[in-house]
Amino acid sequence: MKWLQRFLLLVGGAAGLILFVSVMYFLLFVFGNVDFSQSYRNIKNYEGITFTNTYKHKAYKRTFWGLQEVAYPGVSVDRREIDQSSSAYELVRQKAGEHARITCCTTSPDGNYVLYAEAISISNGASTDDDHIYYRVLNLQDGSVTTIYDGAYKCFWVTWQ
Repeated sequence: MKWLQRFLLLVGGAAGLILFVSVMYFLLFVFGNVDFSQSYRNIKNYEGITFTNTYKHKAYKRTFWGLQEVAYPGVSVDRREIDQSSSAYELVRQKAGEHARITCCTTSPDGNYVLYAEAISISNGASTDDDHIYYRVLNLQDGSVTTIYDGAYKCFWVTWQ
């Protein structure tokens, strides 16, 4: 009978641990700005990229842990429009495809990269407008695309200095 109690305690502990890890994952990755991918390090001058949330008046830089809050640059615009006639936007549109929803587009200071945000709907036809947004960098030299940050419900205006 003791073995049954130990077995049930082990199973209950494992289930509790799985539940705890699941809740932490949900809180950190959905509500936080955590992203452990390191592919952004391949981009020259990635330190100059600023993710700005103008609604909350917060700004972030990309670090090992994801996005880390930095001093807000004072951007007071709530919504910006993309210059769809720019050559950078045309390059992104060709690479991402006609059906991609590009929400932000900017070039690097040296002109070798184009940083853009691509939104993909995760609402599956529901009445909500929930998006998973991928912040990607198009390398104009070799045509490769690197995702530097992604997250559900993470809508930022991105600048590169």
